Amino acid sequence: MDDISVMLRDSAADFLAGRHDRSRLKGSIGKPQLVDRALWREMGELGWLGLELPESLGGTGMGLRESTVLAEQFGRSAFAAPYVASSVMPASLLSFAGHASAAAELSVALQDGGKVLTLAWQEAVGELGFDAPRTRLQDGRISGLKRFVPAVECDGLLLVSVRDAAGTAVVVVAADAKGLTIEHQAAGLGSIATLRFDSTPILFDAPLLVGDIVSAALQRALDAGRIALSAQLEGLASGMLDRTVEYVKGRVQFGRPIGSFQVIQHRCVDLYIAAQLAGASWRNALRAYERGGDAAAAISAAKARCADTAQRVGREAIQMHGAMGFTEEADIGLYVRSGLQAYAWLGTPLQHRRHFMARAPGAAATHV
Repeated sequence: MDDISVMLRDSAADFLAGRHDRSRLKGSIGKPQLVDRALWREMGELGWLGLELPESLGGTGMGLRESTVLAEQFGRSAFAAPYVASSVMPASLLSFAGHASAAAELSVALQDGGKVLTLAWQEAVGELGFDAPRTRLQDGRISGLKRFVPAVECDGLLLVSVRDAAGTAVVVVAADAKGLTIEHQAAGLGSIATLRFDSTPILFDAPLLVGDIVSAALQRALDAGRIALSAQLEGLASGMLDRTVEYVKGRVQFGRPIGSFQVIQHRCVDLYIAAQLAGASWRNALRAYERGGDAAAAISAAKARCADTAQRVGREAIQMHGAMGFTEEADIGLYVRSGLQAYAWLGTPLQHRRHFMARAPGAAATHV
């Protein structure tokens, strides 16, 4: 880890220790949770939002490597801010934007935390890609449906994939625009939304992205999101394991701390190894992403392994907490809920294993 990554990790740990109150999230099961805008603006002031933006758009010249450092730390603390959805993915997409004035305005809104941006690309259950969106753009207005869109705020900005006469495009829509219906649902520690567009006007009077570059931009954004989400899932697993180890040191059964039982020690060691392997998988995907070219197999392998690891650690942690881990009183329950949402978002392990085998037919399934 280089010096910048170490500083980011340490500053994130300090910020979360002083500003992140997990008790605020308790009592929210089944209720859609909006973004804590004060914390989001503070993250902007710290320079954490939009790290993938190029210097031409006011970016810092950093990239996805630095974003994964933050995502992992946010996972370790079960931080509810939609960092992957509303920083990593929009910044990646904006770096391709050819509409200079619009891209510059959106970059400022992203970096200072004044607006929450989110990418709306998925239209059906089980979609991993974005080919041929059915949402249509005509005469500056869009009509169609988008599903599973995270972090939709009432004053937010939506980056929406659409189809027009020339092919696929990306447009910007205000979340409070006329003709847009938003249905929020609870998802982990935040929310997801179904968006229905009915002749909804777009901003800037033109698409943000259009032409051959759209496919590359959307794919790059999804790749970046999946790698950062994998880092967050590994952080969730490691955070749950750390708390479970501390718990079993103090929980007494039969006159002894259960952490002294060999069976508990072996289970914790197995989980530690699983978390380390998950970390290695997303770092391998990050290196493949940074090299350019086709990183699809490595990214699918990382998302599958990290999601499964977070689920495994969560199940074991609940058991070692005496099954109270899933209750509102225990922080482990917050981690598990966060992991359940991240498990499915941007593709389930099963979907990614199938994608992995399609992209690397000679690879053994055990590699995923």
